[in-house]
Amino acid sequence: MVPEKGKRLRRLIPLGIFLAAWAVYLNSLDGEFVFDDTSIIQSNPQIRSLSLTSLGHIFGSHYWQTVAGQGGLYRPIVILSYAVNYAVGGLNPWGYHFFNVLIHALNSVLVFFIIRELFGDQGFALWSGLLFALHPIRTEGVAYVVGRAESLAAFFFLVAWLRYLRGNVALSALAFFASVLTKESGLTFLAIVPLTDYVARWRPAITRYAAFAVAAVAALGLRYGVLGGFAPLYINLTSNPLVGVGTLARLLTATQVLGNYLWLLVFPVPLSADYSFNQIPPVTRLWDPSVLVTAALVLGGTALAWRRGRPWFFCAAFFLATFSLTSNFLRPIGTIMAERLLYLPSLGFTCAIAYAISKARSRELAIAAGVLLAFFYAGRTLLRNPDWHDHLALFSSAAVVSPNSSLVQANLAGSLLRKDPAAAAEHAREAIRIEPGDPAAHMTLGEAYQRMGDMARAAEAYAIVERLAPGTAGAQEAARRRAGISRR
Repeated sequence: MVPEKGKRLRRLIPLGIFLAAWAVYLNSLDGEFVFDDTSIIQSNPQIRSLSLTSLGHIFGSHYWQTVAGQGGLYRPIVILSYAVNYAVGGLNPWGYHFFNVLIHALNSVLVFFIIRELFGDQGFALWSGLLFALHPIRTEGVAYVVGRAESLAAFFFLVAWLRYLRGNVALSALAFFASVLTKESGLTFLAIVPLTDYVARWRPAITRYAAFAVAAVAALGLRYGVLGGFAPLYINLTSNPLVGVGTLARLLTATQVLGNYLWLLVFPVPLSADYSFNQIPPVTRLWDPSVLVTAALVLGGTALAWRRGRPWFFCAAFFLATFSLTSNFLRPIGTIMAERLLYLPSLGFTCAIAYAISKARSRELAIAAGVLLAFFYAGRTLLRNPDWHDHLALFSSAAVVSPNSSLVQANLAGSLLRKDPAAAAEHAREAIRIEPGDPAAHMTLGEAYQRMGDMARAAEAYAIVERLAPGTAGAQEAARRRAGISRR
């Protein structure tokens, strides 16, 4: 009787993890579309139909189709998921948020099954799934609709991993292919296959690896055909200043940013939606303390993990492998830092904590510490979700954490235009102080002045927009507004 009862309780663990993920993200369901949601979803005609023609457009064009004629990101499956959302509920944000939370809850359960399969340890698996569900670093990948690129790519990644562990290489390769077509970082699964073999003490097999090689070539070939190259990515200097510096400065700054990420994993307070120019100035000194400390922690920690045994090395190697493509070490990416990029790599961190809890000498003390940590993570996630509710809440919170980001200041100014034009003008001026060449900030400043009745300053701001962005739609609108002012 007791063993049977124990089996039933063990079967409830995945359900408990699933419900825990839902519990901490329920207050994100009433959020609006914010930030890039407006262009990727609201303004995207590609998601308005599931016809064969629309599917052809989705799989035959780049991710930022509504913003530019050409782009360097190819993520058709995540765009397809938005089309499914639209088919079910139109542009009601609730359904999009519901899908995000569902995917995250499923990912948390998949983590449980993967760790149990890989290590044969129920306690390790339980804590891994639970902490994955609750850690607040993942809020951007869940509460932010466009963050779905991270969570959905992770879903296919985790499915591929679980199928590989269970011996179904064909399905694993298919899920891996889907992960890459959801977000480029899915390619890092190629490193997880040999890591899994090492941890599970399996012999490497070329026949197994060949399936993933074929899937990778197919995904990259499709990407090349659509984009005209493997990585023809245009990078905005404001979003990632590292594209405008030398290799050494990029590597040094990326190391400092890695340190910032590690700190947020340990203590996820405060969190920000943006770290654009000039919140993180490029590092140019080899002896910068933040660089030296981070390098020592990463190198020393990885070496120590190798010596402590396979589970510890697995955690460190998983983090480094899955973070590699979005780290700015190999090449600059579209952003200098974004918390959503840790959605999957942070599994290495939460698994390390889970393993420490499950193997601690004092079981009672470890469980008590784990429960306290889980409550801290859950509370922090619940408090963070409302920051993603609307534009004003998002950029008000971001301005506290990233006051030197011109993008944050400009977006906060835009959010305040109708409610408080004077405050909008103040933040627009701050954005211009940080980045004088931003036409959008000057446009917002002009509108703020116009709403305040200061027509002379409004006309001056509009004239600057015309000078900074000649020939663009923004310049034409600025000229129209300035002409209207002059006729008064």
